[in-house]
Amino acid sequence: MRILQILLTALFFLVATPAWAGVDVNSASQSELETLPGIGPAKAKAILEYRAANGAFKNLSDLDAVSGIGPATLENLAAAVEFGEEGEATASGREEPTTSVEAPKSTGGININSASLSQLEQLPGIGPAKATAILDDRDANGPFASCADLSRVNGIGDATVRNMGSACTAAE
Repeated sequence: MRILQILLTALFFLVATPAWAGVDVNSASQSELETLPGIGPAKAKAILEYRAANGAFKNLSDLDAVSGIGPATLENLAAAVEFGEEGEATASGREEPTTSVEAPKSTGGININSASLSQLEQLPGIGPAKATAILDDRDANGPFASCADLSRVNGIGDATVRNMGSACTAAE
């Protein structure tokens, strides 16, 4: 009986240990990414394609730019991912405070109330789908009072808005 107890304890630690370690999204394979909560084959492939095209993820909000990943998925991933290599995360995988991306000095930022689709795509965390959603929301609901109002757009969360910093303006 004692041997069985020791074997079961050892088996528990062998199986449980991977759950304690986060998955490094900068080096993980598709099958490793698929072990993350809310990540299936399509999202894992999207992460790999985004990483190949744009380089390493630095923090959790960078994942928001991946097609198919929104605020709910980010929340599920927060404790399960790490950003090794070029990333800047704590050992728990939680996002470190980041400085905002600076906007071009000549414009003072991209005006979300007058920007074109291609201009909106230049904002941190905004790809073609989110830029289209911003334009659709702007057409349907009128101008944004501030960049924080972007959170009213489906698929754009507070982390994405914070990461924009001075790259975004809402001047009329």
